[in-house]
Amino acid sequence: MLQRIIFAAAAALGLAATANAQIGRPRQGNGSDPSYWVGLSYGYMDGYSITDDDSQSHWSFGGTSQVRATLEKTIQRGITLGGAAGFSTTPLTYSSFVTPGGPSACGGGCHAKADVTQFMAFVHGGSGLGFHGVYDLEGGFTEFSNFRDRSTDARLAPTKANFSFTFGFGGGLGYGFSPITDVYVGETYELIVHPSESETGSAPRALVFRAGFRVGF
Repeated sequence: MLQRIIFAAAAALGLAATANAQIGRPRQGNGSDPSYWVGLSYGYMDGYSITDDDSQSHWSFGGTSQVRATLEKTIQRGITLGGAAGFSTTPLTYSSFVTPGGPSACGGGCHAKADVTQFMAFVHGGSGLGFHGVYDLEGGFTEFSNFRDRSTDARLAPTKANFSFTFGFGGGLGYGFSPITDVYVGETYELIVHPSESETGSAPRALVFRAGFRVGF
């Protein structure tokens, strides 16, 4: 339901921007770029694993799709500063280290799912007519919430939302149909730092493939 709301909101903004372009010239930022961009993308996030010490559980996430909406401000020609919100319901194998029967049942492991939401600030580079390279540098938070058993829909620990610091960088290829219409494909490597994970070693890493569009206004 939340994904549909985000999709509708982003689509409405895109239509408004297109209408503005048809009525008159869009507001210009620096050079020939619009002052603002709104966008929507659809992506695939690879799997990763997290151990949560607070709930005494281990989450082995599988691959999942992600819908992401963006809003960007042009700071100089070809470079924008923006914010993004991404949403997915992600399948996982859930294991608990406490006595089964309580909110952290699934001691032997079970198939579960959780809502994974990302709030990111980013710098985006690349725009123009025709083909052009694009790159992104981002940082923010990933929220893990609403853990439940896939077969019974029973709630699993943690019952409160968990937040992890997230950092990413990536690049790809874009194509500008006009000064205010841009599509792109690319991949981003994300590093997920979970505060309540005491295991030593590298932080979980996720690879995200995305395809999307942006409309300027």
